[in-house]
Amino acid sequence: MSAIEAVTVEVGGTLVVDASGHFVDPDGDALEYAASSSGPGVASASVAGAEVTVAGVSPGTAEVTVTARDPGGLAASQSFTVTVTPPPPPPPPPPPPLGTATYRVVFEATWSASTHPNGFPPGPHFSQLIGAVHNSGPQFWALGATASSGIEAMAETGATGTLAAEVNAQVPGGALAVISGSGTGSPGTATIQQITVQTDYPLVTLVTMIAPSPDWFAGVSGLSLVDGDGEWIDELAVDLYPLDAGSDSGSNYASPNQDTSPKEAISGLQGVAPFSSAPVGSFTFTRTDT
Repeated sequence: MSAIEAVTVEVGGTLVVDASGHFVDPDGDALEYAASSSGPGVASASVAGAEVTVAGVSPGTAEVTVTARDPGGLAASQSFTVTVTPPPPPPPPPPPPLGTATYRVVFEATWSASTHPNGFPPGPHFSQLIGAVHNSGPQFWALGATASSGIEAMAETGATGTLAAEVNAQVPGGALAVISGSGTGSPGTATIQQITVQTDYPLVTLVTMIAPSPDWFAGVSGLSLVDGDGEWIDELAVDLYPLDAGSDSGSNYASPNQDTSPKEAISGLQGVAPFSSAPVGSFTFTRTDT
């Protein structure tokens, strides 16, 4: 007779022990088997032929005793320990469907000779709008930070390709999509009819060059369209003030190209000549899917 080794089973699980390999009748007679548990509230035991089925009921340990009996009534028994472990934790629930919202963006350019009279240039306009829908991972520009190549190109020439490439390099991890729209004369308006944001991509960065200028621009960085209660904002208006990309040292609208080396940090130009303290425009984000 060989010993039955201890076993482990999870709550709600079962395992089978073949008792025929652990009992031998010297006369070669067929044996009948029975099994009982010292703690049926922890582990139960049942028998079918020579197979002993152990079922985990609750965490803990119990002794299961198996008895083999020959036709003459002679019996032998042995016990083994059953350890019942808790079931594995259930898998986490699937994430809720991503919440989305769509917005219309209206850019109202208010930069004019009446709002910023100091040396106001001929042909005032804003370049094509360019930006991203993104999460908190990437930061495409920030006050006090050095302008990326994309921000520099946008602020100096109105070009959008490099900044769009910087956004696309963050898709799909940090950014959801590039935002783009037309430019406008100033005063004037430009509208992006639809942008889509998601609960995991709730931020908007959007910029435009003030033109003509050395490297001046306006825009928002990482603007959240979620309110303090975690709900989508129905409408949000943001005043825009002039910004210096820090990549050109020109001091007026018509200054020739004067690369700043090394580049300086992006800074605000509100109230700094030639600008007054007034905004140069505004963005209004209006939710359209409600």
